[in-house]
Amino acid sequence: MTEEGPGTVWRNSSFLRLYVAHAASLVGSGIGTAAIALLADGLRPGAGPQVLGIVLTIRILIVVFLSPFAGQLAERIGRRMQMVLADFLRMCVMVGMFFVSAEWHLYVLAFLLHLGSAFFTPIYKSVIPGVVGKELYPRAVAYGTLAYNLSDILGMTAGAALIWMTGFKWCFTIDAATFLFSALLITGVRLPGLRAESRKGSRLLFGIGRMLGGIGLRRSLMLSLQVSIVGGLAIVATHGYVKNELGRPEYFYPLAMAAMGIGSMFAALQFSYCGKTGRRNWGRITLPLFFTALISVALLPSYPVLVIAWIISGAGQGVFNVISNTLLAENSEESERSHIYAAQFALSHAGWGISYPLCGFLAGQLGFAAASWTCVGLLLLTLVPMLKRST
Repeated sequence: MTEEGPGTVWRNSSFLRLYVAHAASLVGSGIGTAAIALLADGLRPGAGPQVLGIVLTIRILIVVFLSPFAGQLAERIGRRMQMVLADFLRMCVMVGMFFVSAEWHLYVLAFLLHLGSAFFTPIYKSVIPGVVGKELYPRAVAYGTLAYNLSDILGMTAGAALIWMTGFKWCFTIDAATFLFSALLITGVRLPGLRAESRKGSRLLFGIGRMLGGIGLRRSLMLSLQVSIVGGLAIVATHGYVKNELGRPEYFYPLAMAAMGIGSMFAALQFSYCGKTGRRNWGRITLPLFFTALISVALLPSYPVLVIAWIISGAGQGVFNVISNTLLAENSEESERSHIYAAQFALSHAGWGISYPLCGFLAGQLGFAAASWTCVGLLLLTLVPMLKRST
């Protein structure tokens, strides 16, 4: 089934095409995000943050309520075709950004853009285990984490440079081109075949039932929820904390977030190259690392402490991302992965949908420390389903 040489995924032409396609679209999305912020502010001066907040809410709602249907659609039209069509949809949305003249136009396009992502991302993730094989799958997930974090840095940096040199509308052109490039690459990908007799996922919302019913899959979901708790706090509350509570200049905020991304990349790669003992040890210490990071920033209001805590938190997020996806692959069959990965994508984003507004409200009203202590409590709550191994 697989084409990789010993110890590497880069000799696998199918994985290489999929990886480059996804990485290119991620960088393009980073460029487009910078442009959308300026477009929103241009529609109504000063409304940029409000419009982006609504766009983010639209994204969460679509992922939570519509991405579970991605598996069923993939069975009808094929996984490769679905990813190609999702890329074309997102490309058309970027072209449509040139014609936006009212806020509601932006909301409609945001709906279509995130619908394309909801139907692309879980299917992309679901095909990787069958493409690279069991032994190399953790390494493939780690490289995916690397692509996500680098795309955030490179995409936003490239977007800022393009906006400065040419104006923000050229960013939409670049973003559209990355989606077209992604679609063309995926068109030539060979995916593992599915046995016609084993299409267990034909029932609507089959994946959600499997995610909640199996011990390994339920643990995968809890790990994703734990990541959303610590990640949500960092994404929503770090800027206000650095600027208002620590009194640091604006540029200290992206430096702190970059530290988290660096921690995530290096830890995920290191974990993927570990043997069984090393991975087991990582699994044992990661949750205590989360608690250490959150308690440290709650008790010690200091920028150096924040940076160190965010490196630790990022490392934990990178490791848990690899473990969570590995559990999905190990506890599913090829024929049902489209459903299971789509369900996990939706349910894990429900965690982000809770942590974003909760951390934002608590940090704004009660301070960063209160938000951090609340996240400590939420992490403790996520342990309850994981302790029920007998069910």
